Amino acid sequence: MGSYRLEVHESTREASTDEHGATLSTGDLARRTGTTLRTVRFYEEAGLLEPTHVAKGGRRLYTEADLERLTLITDLRELALSLEEIKELLRIREGCASAPELAEKFGVALHRQLARTQQRLSALLRLQGEFSAALAALKPCRSCNAPLAQHACGTCGVVAQSGTPRIMKVVVGAADSIPRGATSGRCAHE
Repeated sequence: MGSYRLEVHESTREASTDEHGATLSTGDLARRTGTTLRTVRFYEEAGLLEPTHVAKGGRRLYTEADLERLTLITDLRELALSLEEIKELLRIREGCASAPELAEKFGVALHRQLARTQQRLSALLRLQGEFSAALAALKPCRSCNAPLAQHACGTCGVVAQSGTPRIMKVVVGAADSIPRGATSGRCAHE
């Protein structure tokens, strides 16, 4: 019985490989990139990805190169590039008559994206520091016994301090989050 299973497995694997080396299904791509089937299809519909081979039954098959392309697309989307910007970047070779022309166009695009990435990284690092500081600033709030319905966090000494992270001031001490009828009294921990 064990050899029968092996034979079925081997024949199934052979049936899912085409002459172009396309062995990955849409599901394989989704799993290996941490996306969904719908995302893979979405990028196909957007013209960013196309299967290397479509079998008679309509099954789409992809290569490792297609997987690498999808991984790049998802990384670029993480940097908030639009579909059009990604398409432009992936098609940068089109219309170039020489290697120097391609190098120039690609270099300009890479410089632009590098600057954009550095800006985004700076913002992410700033937020990381702010989140860490807010977690530390929350410590006294954990022992505050004042019910929120009767307490105005915006007047709390913790939130009112000059070094309090912006996210604390906006989320915890927001004027529009203070319930009607709340007192402007101090927290129990002050």
